[in-house]
Amino acid sequence: MNDEQTRSKPTNFLEIHAGNHPDKTAIIGLERSFTYGELRKRARTLAKNLYKLGIRPGDQIAMMSYNMPECSEVANSLVYLEVGLVSVGFMMQPPEIEYIVDNSDSKAIIFWHEFADRILPYKDKYKKVLPDGFIAFGGPAAEGSLEFESLFDDSVEMDLDGLPPAKNAGNAMIYTSGTTGRPKGAARSTDFVNRPGVLDYLFTSISFLKMVPDEVHLVCCPLYHSAPSYFATVTGILGGTTVYQPRFDPEQFLELVEKYKVTSTHLVPTMVTRLLNVSEDFSKSLDLTSMRSAVCGAAPLFPEYKLAFLDRYGPCLYEYYGSTETGLNTFITPEEMRQRPSSVGKAFADNELKIVDVMGDELPDGERGVLYVYNAIMMDGYYKNESATKEAYMDKFLTAGDVAIRDKDGYVFIVDRVKDMIIRGGVNIYPAEIEEALNTMPAIMDAAVVGKHDKELGESVAAFIVLYDGEKATETEIQQYCKDKLASYKIPSTIIFMEDIPRTPTGKILKRKLRETLEGR
Repeated sequence: MNDEQTRSKPTNFLEIHAGNHPDKTAIIGLERSFTYGELRKRARTLAKNLYKLGIRPGDQIAMMSYNMPECSEVANSLVYLEVGLVSVGFMMQPPEIEYIVDNSDSKAIIFWHEFADRILPYKDKYKKVLPDGFIAFGGPAAEGSLEFESLFDDSVEMDLDGLPPAKNAGNAMIYTSGTTGRPKGAARSTDFVNRPGVLDYLFTSISFLKMVPDEVHLVCCPLYHSAPSYFATVTGILGGTTVYQPRFDPEQFLELVEKYKVTSTHLVPTMVTRLLNVSEDFSKSLDLTSMRSAVCGAAPLFPEYKLAFLDRYGPCLYEYYGSTETGLNTFITPEEMRQRPSSVGKAFADNELKIVDVMGDELPDGERGVLYVYNAIMMDGYYKNESATKEAYMDKFLTAGDVAIRDKDGYVFIVDRVKDMIIRGGVNIYPAEIEEALNTMPAIMDAAVVGKHDKELGESVAAFIVLYDGEKATETEIQQYCKDKLASYKIPSTIIFMEDIPRTPTGKILKRKLRETLEGR
């Protein structure tokens, strides 16, 4: 038998829920909402029109957007076609966007109309995008793009249900940066839910967080991160209602919780901090009792903030450890958090955890080492990057490069990071990418980047700069230079000029010494 005969299409939960309760609200945006029946009709029509454009089963398309109902329309339409969705961060600049779209082999890019000036002037660099593959929504289509709403022409005749399973499923991808400075696409095939153990894992998440078919989930973190996308997907699997907040604002967030009786959400530590900074008079004026689970992850959350959130907003805060590559690996409940506020909880669902030393030997409880995990929902691998995939794995186990300790009761504590990744407000930033950009500035001879402790964001970006003899450059000039090359969150907020960057005899930057220099600044 060939692959086409043995493969089956992924389960389409939209079809199930639209058939069972077509009039139930599926999606709520700030300006438009859809029932399950309406979402099904639009997703099917969009799928047919994308096929007409030349998108085929097994392809990928990219999307660059704030959190909006269109994200759900696109994601659901691609299920019918077995096409993978590639998420592009809305703060990315032209070179970053071009790289991800090209590396992912995306045949189209759908984008919020305000991002047109970062994409359309550079169309000639998108060699793999179809002629009509530049699609703008949310406003008038700029010259050189197709208007998104034109893809809802329901006159297209096509047997969508008769499409055979794709020979090779498309890959859904979220790109995560690497130490080389080039992002890596963490890929999962579109028939991912058919893999053994995946649905069990998903429903364990649902049960653990007390999610129900009448769930009202608020998406406030950017959907180009894996966890917000995961929980939006889980809500769709349940047949619940998803509320989209385009960009996080703490007071608007709380107002949306009250207005729609939100029962769950996903936060990053920076959002927890900002919610704690909202005036108590404002938060107490709202009815927030509907919230059952506010799930936090993506970066370390300081214990004092966990306890303050529980005190202020009630026993709804859950924390997890995980990564784009490995999904959710541990969880801690509000009750456990009171007892062990520094822990990220115990192994969750079918996760197998092991902590190893530098030789790869497993360590006993109480000793620190590199954390490796295995579960049913791990990525298939880094797209077109076999060497990086091999580097991340140890047999069946995968690591995100974090150092952890597990106590005798099975609680995990993340204590360090093997690599030099900076986590700013829940967003992963790799110094090598910023160093590469800085070193293209003519006045700069050498540059090194590390994370600097930040009470609100967790970490901010600090750059150490060595100028060529006779050259001059100010902090503002360097930051301005970076604006055309890097997303705003990657631009160094602290710049320190030095005569030399400390290095080992082999040329490796001594980043420990640089971090020591930052202490007290």
